[in-house]
Amino acid sequence: MINIAAKAVFDFDKARQRIKAAKSDQELLQAVVDAPFDQKVAATLMFLGITVLLLVNKKTGTIDRVALSDTDLAKNTLEVSLVPFEAIKIPLGEKNNIIAQAIETSQPQDTTDWRFLFCPVLNAAAARINQASAGIAYSAVYPLKVKDGGAMIFSYFQYEEGIEESQKAFMKRYANVVSQSLSGLNLNF
Repeated sequence: MINIAAKAVFDFDKARQRIKAAKSDQELLQAVVDAPFDQKVAATLMFLGITVLLLVNKKTGTIDRVALSDTDLAKNTLEVSLVPFEAIKIPLGEKNNIIAQAIETSQPQDTTDWRFLFCPVLNAAAARINQASAGIAYSAVYPLKVKDGGAMIFSYFQYEEGIEESQKAFMKRYANVVSQSLSGLNLNF
């Protein structure tokens, strides 16, 4: 079977331009999660369905979800989630959560089960309902090199065994673009 994801060509310069064009902090955060989907063909060929931006809130000691891509799959998740998007705050030291692990170790983490993205805020069943409503089969968390710490979640409507090196290279490079774009950003939590 030929994987067409390898044929996806993502223009990182276009993504940087979109992010740079933001006029406010909130616009910038939203541009970060939406820029991959401006390139519809590349995003579709990579099977990318949702991106999420998370930043560490030093005041509360939590990892806060600050932006969610404006995609149909993301909207489906918002409709069924028992906890609103902005209210899902992960304790920074939560050992069972792969977002906390990615930030702590500075190493990407991945999962086929969203319970590891939402614990301890959502139980396993509620997290899996969110995942099923979005049609997501695989998610990866890439740490960001930003002031207090952060991460990007990349969620795919493709199974883990189909994830190619080209998709991993995209995530790594895009996380670097985001880190550069957010350096110096001083959000008031």
